[in-house]
Amino acid sequence: MKFYVKNIIGAAAVLSAFTLTACVGDLDVDNVNPQKIDANEATTNTDGMFAKIYANMVLTGQKGPDGQSDLDDIDEGTSNMIRQIWNANELTTDEAACIWGDAGIPEFNHNTWNDEHPMMRALYYRLNFGVTLCNNFLEVATASDAETLARRAEVRFMRALYYYYLMDLYGNVPFKTTVAGAAQQVDRTTLSAFLESELKAIGDGTTGEVMKDPKTNTYGRADKAAAWLLLARLYLNSEVYTGVAKWTEARTYADKVLGSAYKLCTTPAYGYTPFQLLFMGDNDTNGAQDEVLLPALHDGELTQTWGGCLFIIASTTNGDITASYPTGTSEVWGGNHARRQFVDKFVKDYDAVAGIADATVFAQTVKDDRALFVSEGRTPNITDEGDFKSGYAYVKFLAKHADGSDVHHMQFVDTDFPMLRRAEANLIYAEADARLNGGNCTAAGLAKIQELRNRAEAYSGMSSFSLDEIEEEWSREFAYEGMRRMTLVRFNKYGGQHNYSWEWMNGIKANGSFEGYRNVFPLPSSAVMADNLKQNPGY
Repeated sequence: MKFYVKNIIGAAAVLSAFTLTACVGDLDVDNVNPQKIDANEATTNTDGMFAKIYANMVLTGQKGPDGQSDLDDIDEGTSNMIRQIWNANELTTDEAACIWGDAGIPEFNHNTWNDEHPMMRALYYRLNFGVTLCNNFLEVATASDAETLARRAEVRFMRALYYYYLMDLYGNVPFKTTVAGAAQQVDRTTLSAFLESELKAIGDGTTGEVMKDPKTNTYGRADKAAAWLLLARLYLNSEVYTGVAKWTEARTYADKVLGSAYKLCTTPAYGYTPFQLLFMGDNDTNGAQDEVLLPALHDGELTQTWGGCLFIIASTTNGDITASYPTGTSEVWGGNHARRQFVDKFVKDYDAVAGIADATVFAQTVKDDRALFVSEGRTPNITDEGDFKSGYAYVKFLAKHADGSDVHHMQFVDTDFPMLRRAEANLIYAEADARLNGGNCTAAGLAKIQELRNRAEAYSGMSSFSLDEIEEEWSREFAYEGMRRMTLVRFNKYGGQHNYSWEWMNGIKANGSFEGYRNVFPLPSSAVMADNLKQNPGY
């Protein structure tokens, strides 16, 4: 059974009787419009509150796809969590660039954002809104029955997830665990310690507020394995966040996920490769659900949004592409295309892949199922930043159903976005293993990478894997999933270095670089002024 956060438009309106005002604030999310809260509804409709916490990853308001925004004073179209996490972590890196001139997009493309950046402001308040939803639920849902305790554990996990993204993106952020009262700005070390404590309590505990065992919860809801994987990710980046490396802990918790009931999707179906199945409109039933620990649920009828997977699918295609490689949605926006350095991770002979219109054929040509590019009518390099055909298209996500069944809506998509999937544990284990062993994997670490390469039908037989090779494998496996920026930061290939660059980095066609302080985004100027916050260095 799928957890239908999908149809919570009415239920979401209850959110208890928040007494929030329509000004800008931090964790009070004061820019929520109180007119959208129905004070006549019961203040303890915890089902609606619980669903809204999950739906906040996909939906932007009370009426899809737009029209009754959760957040005042912010353009609703820019406030989708997945869309802005994608922009911040892909357009600012070697994987993707966007041809659009919307406010904030050129600054992402060229690594020149400031504290007035509209999309990072919207994401900041979206994530804080998620924290407030969680805090409110935990204050209201106080029963001691088993289901309420499990839900409380899940909500603590979701709060940790929202705080994790805040810390990762914005550094030292306001923090509190209640709805009322002032938040205190904390540094990454303090917040990391809180997240570690919370995730261990709900993921390793056996009684009280603990999450359900792996794969025993309803699809769409998090369980212990999700807590372990988020904790492994926290440990993997610990040296960036706190200055203290925790490679052993990262490997340990990745191994817990690898030993759980979640398995890689490895069985082809309906003519699609296992990797393709992970990103299709029926990925809740086609076998991908065995790998995805936390999906952000989509349904073309019930979760209509201009963000989420519709944004990814539509923005990476145009009519020329869908004529030969149908995606399952009528939306073709022609915006996001691949930078040459990303394509280079798959392609060695560009003559062999020229003029390919079907991404499956491209992947077969380079012998890696993850190389889902379209090259027909396109150049490998982005020579013209305003031309969608300048640079290959990467079409990993599709809206159509692998089994051939009808999509639920011809415009809005059914494809669930994988927030956490088991393959991440493979690479966390391998990277932590290499860092603990002089920069090269042991046999155990190598086996974890080889699992992914075997699934992708990529070449086998590697006798070792260096850290640089692991960094490239992160890109091949998780491209366009909103993870690239922090991988580059962790490998010292992002801001503040001159050893690695990509086309149009810092607005320079070749050999660009940008300042190290941009490894963290600025706190929005509105939050700094309203809440007397200390801005991140450099901004």
